[in-house]
Amino acid sequence: MSISDSELLSKASVLVTGATGGIGRAIVARCLAAGATVFAAGRNEAALNELHESAGKALIPLCYDVSDENAVKDTFRQLQRMVSDGVAPPLYGLVNCAGVMLESPLSVTKMDNLKAQLNINLLAPYQHMQLASRLMSRLRRGSIVNVVSQVGEQGSSGMSAYAASKAALTGATKSLAKELAPVGIRVNAVAPGFIDTSLTSHYDEAAQQAVFKRVASGRAGTPEEVADAIFYLLSPQAGYTSGQVLGVDGVFTP
Repeated sequence: MSISDSELLSKASVLVTGATGGIGRAIVARCLAAGATVFAAGRNEAALNELHESAGKALIPLCYDVSDENAVKDTFRQLQRMVSDGVAPPLYGLVNCAGVMLESPLSVTKMDNLKAQLNINLLAPYQHMQLASRLMSRLRRGSIVNVVSQVGEQGSSGMSAYAASKAALTGATKSLAKELAPVGIRVNAVAPGFIDTSLTSHYDEAAQQAVFKRVASGRAGTPEEVADAIFYLLSPQAGYTSGQVLGVDGVFTP
């Protein structure tokens, strides 16, 4: 890694939700390598502490439920206090990586499962963008990257609830890119296809092979490959890019 790469996000903080998941860990590592202070958010305190121990003081763990509206507000107050006290540099980036995927045909989809996916995949990122943009707008600089899905972009049988939640986040991404551009904030999204993470770990070998037949590359993607795309959109390297959805899917047909 060149010196310039290691300083891309120096003197900046990035908040990553879902930081203990496969993609979350990969983007946390990428941001740390670029010199950022990372606020790593998640619900698993033990996993966050493990991440903290391995990453060092440049990582600040934040344990809360992203779908708890009051907990999110409290977390942003805590974050802002740390910035004001000089514990962390100003917030520059937000990566909405936390997500849940519950598959079921329309006829048997429970409303509770639909609501859970909307809460975590849409409402939580929306609130994070609302609060983060208030902080970013003070310095007139910032970058937000939402993790959506090719299922939300193209649709997939048996996944209508999940697709709806992710498609809605894509719509918010494109609208907020236009709304926040005048205050120096970029908003983009990455749409992964079939990635080897906990969200797809329930697929057995036969199910995986059935999916791979619809992937031109013939394999699952890695969290690191998704993180590379997220980092590009997050970083100043994409300074003239906003309102875009970057597919990371090996040419996938859901």
